[in-house]
Amino acid sequence: MIKKGRLILLLIVLLFSGCVPKQIIDEVQLMHAIGFDELPDENIKGTITYPIFNPDGNVRVETLTAVSHTSRFIRSMLNTQSPKTLTTGQLRVVLFNDRFADNGILEIVNSLYRDPNVGNRLYLAVVNGSTNKLLTTNYTAAPLPSMYITDMLEQNINTENLPKTNLHVFLYSYYGEGMDPFLPIIKAREKTIQLEGIALFRGEKYVGKLDHKESFAFKVLLEGSKTGHYEVEVKKGKRRGHAVVRNIKGTTTYKVKKVNGVPQFDVKIKILGELHEYPHWLNLEEASNIALIEKTFKKQVHGEAKSIINKFQRLKVDPLGFGDQVRRREKGWDFKEFQKQYPDIKINVTTEVEVVESGVIE
Repeated sequence: MIKKGRLILLLIVLLFSGCVPKQIIDEVQLMHAIGFDELPDENIKGTITYPIFNPDGNVRVETLTAVSHTSRFIRSMLNTQSPKTLTTGQLRVVLFNDRFADNGILEIVNSLYRDPNVGNRLYLAVVNGSTNKLLTTNYTAAPLPSMYITDMLEQNINTENLPKTNLHVFLYSYYGEGMDPFLPIIKAREKTIQLEGIALFRGEKYVGKLDHKESFAFKVLLEGSKTGHYEVEVKKGKRRGHAVVRNIKGTTTYKVKKVNGVPQFDVKIKILGELHEYPHWLNLEEASNIALIEKTFKKQVHGEAKSIINKFQRLKVDPLGFGDQVRRREKGWDFKEFQKQYPDIKINVTTEVEVVESGVIE
């Protein structure tokens, strides 16, 4: 009886497995990157890259391009040029030209989310310039643009000023009340790709940006950070120079209170930094010179933190989730009312900085 039951179970498994579409690796073309550029007449240019593995072990990149009104039909048009069926099973990065992102990217992002072959850790990025040009250029750093971009974004998240970002993070911030999404901005140079900063979104539309230096304060404000570097302009008497501070630990705490029915915030930043480079004329054996760097570092980070928060309020974007901070503390929170209040809400910022040791002389 037990054997008979096992046999029936095996037949059911085989029956259902036969109903699932199979994709054999040699019979499909694995897309690694997709780029979208805005064209006149509401057309979209789509560019894809995929790797070709040669018998000698070398790998080269191939690209295909198509033009249509929708991203889904672009994929159909691309399939008409491909000897094998294009699939998203190894898709690593999706790029949006800045002009394209101005008009909104949600339709494509939602399409990616609904695709069962696409993982939530997929990287999204805004390109300053043409995504087609970026994906069709040969780079010295890596043979595949897709690998170059994903490795660059990953290492900047792990070691530099870029906050965590991927498809899941974007959609969480987009659909969550009281917060707005952001994406990295990249640009093609002659033989390299450079991370330029962070694209700010109001809903699905790209409306502003932060540069690489501003991203340091943003990352600490957003999620706390143990990574990143900051260049400090040092002045002493008639001498001027620059020092570089590496972030060892940065934290931010938020306190919310209501004043006459309007929320107010107290934001406290604490940064423990390590001095990596400094002007040769600055003697660090003198405690006053360490204090000078700390004071200057504090002043500059504090100023940039206040400046980017003011920028967010002016642009009516909330990537730091001030609205979410209120929502989590208040029953019956009114999102639309907060949106009206947000540009004029009082946000106080205090900053504490400590530089613990010196590094290499510049």
